[in-house]
Amino acid sequence: MAAPPVTGQEPGPAAPGAKAGNETGKGAAGGGAGTGTVSRALMLLSVLADAGGEVTVKYVSEAMQLSPSTAHRLLHLMKDEGYVEAVPHNRTYVVGPMFYRVAAKVVGSVSPVTMARPVVEALAERFDETVLFGLYLRTEQAMSFAARADGSQRLRYQIDIDKPLSLVWGASGKAILAHLPKATIAAILSREGASPATGRPAPGIDQLMAELEAIRARGHAVSESEKLPDARGIAAPVFSASGVCGCLCLTSPKQRIASASVEAIGAEIARAAHDLSRTLGAST
Repeated sequence: MAAPPVTGQEPGPAAPGAKAGNETGKGAAGGGAGTGTVSRALMLLSVLADAGGEVTVKYVSEAMQLSPSTAHRLLHLMKDEGYVEAVPHNRTYVVGPMFYRVAAKVVGSVSPVTMARPVVEALAERFDETVLFGLYLRTEQAMSFAARADGSQRLRYQIDIDKPLSLVWGASGKAILAHLPKATIAAILSREGASPATGRPAPGIDQLMAELEAIRARGHAVSESEKLPDARGIAAPVFSASGVCGCLCLTSPKQRIASASVEAIGAEIARAAHDLSRTLGAST
């Protein structure tokens, strides 16, 4: 869950002739909601990270709803602390070395699994079903379930945690597979065996690519009895700054959720996956 915004220190007594209260629009300081210096500094770091390159004073001013003079002062305040660097020849600004250092330490110490766990728990409570976070294993070109939360309704089948699983079979695998390069998909398919649930042979490349295109268009994948007999999976991809990194997947016996509800559940899981992706640094 997101922490409450930091708004800086408690304001002291107003100077003679000053208006009481916080600034709530483009006033003298040119700010919008959340106008404390600490809040603005954190917002600026977010703007710089999302921009993915050089920004101008005008860009920051518009993105943060600040006057140009306030945006300029804020950029220079952060420059003095090493979080922003000026590019003199074209009067733009980029992420500074201190920002890189802090970001690298955070990325190195917090895994996607850690960030996904509260999302998985919230979805399991919301739908009263088992929800999992599947982690993409790039080296193995497979996936494994790395976090799980259960509703009050028990599953009648076993789900292995931290065990490499197919990307070709099941909604969880296909939600990831749909966002890999075509050459990688073809290589994975060439090594794939029959469905572990039914023994059905793996699809041809054209059939699989058409299915993956439909998954990308819809935003989530749905499967029935592909990895496990009589099980349905509803899954959506999760991205980090470097691309697809996993999925959120709800699984239940086929008969427990009405077919008419599947699309609505899929859309809600896709929204949760989108929000998690933003937290993990994806630009989607």
